[in-house]
Amino acid sequence: MLDQMIQAMNAVLEVGDWSQVVALAPALHDEYLRLGDTLHAELISDLYSIASDALQHPLEQITEMVQV
Repeated sequence: MLDQMIQAMNAVLEVGDWSQVVALAPALHDEYLRLGDTLHAELISDLYSIASDALQHPLEQITEMVQV
């Protein structure tokens, strides 16, 4: 099950689908915690935060802010 979750996460990361990263991250995080792997759980939590930020602040908005 973990391998399938990792493959799904990798697939959405490769195409930059941040909304799917946000959707998949909680289950993957919980699975790592269930397995006692706190290091990877923390990494997934960080990934969730990055994806959420990317959705809230799209590159176009950032580019516009920098050009002002």
